[in-house]
Amino acid sequence: MKYLFLFYIYIIGLVVSSLGLALIIRSGLGVGPGDSVAVGLSLHLPVTVGTVMIISFLILLGVNAWLERSRPRIESIIPILIRGGTVDFFLYVFLKDASYELWWSQWLVFTLGLLALGAGIAIYLRTPFPRIPLDHFMMIMNDKTKQSKSFIRILAESTLALIGFLLGAPVGIGTLIVALLLGPMIQYFYTLCRPIVKLWSFHQKEKADG
Repeated sequence: MKYLFLFYIYIIGLVVSSLGLALIIRSGLGVGPGDSVAVGLSLHLPVTVGTVMIISFLILLGVNAWLERSRPRIESIIPILIRGGTVDFFLYVFLKDASYELWWSQWLVFTLGLLALGAGIAIYLRTPFPRIPLDHFMMIMNDKTKQSKSFIRILAESTLALIGFLLGAPVGIGTLIVALLLGPMIQYFYTLCRPIVKLWSFHQKEKADG
């Protein structure tokens, strides 16, 4: 039962982070660094942002396997499909006609998106289920370089923002803010979500005792 509850938490984290991505994109202040590549490619190809994410994540799945010298984590296809599908739902259905022209509404939507993105990623990373390849890549680099999650996130997303800019994605002040603040925000929420780890540990103890 607790394992199922943890899975619900995992799904909630993924969906909340996807909502955050969509809100940031719709705010008009600049797409997130990681999403700038997907948005940029969707401008040149007849595919949705979510579809580009799915394809990119599948490629990164192989890169992560090579870095870890292990088999590809096929189970990661689950969060890949959830992320791509829910981002498209929020962008093209739920927020399809959303328009934020007033400066304060843009910043409000952007701030809510950034908080949702940071909290959602931290929540699902605290569960024992498969990670999205990009987030798993961050964890791999964190382990290999012994640098903090914040530093790795800032470095990786700054690079992605540059690629997105070259592809023509709307890179703006919001992109810079996400690149600088998302890492520390994930670290903050990751600490707050420590009770999820305790729930998982308790579940493991129950299985061992049983």
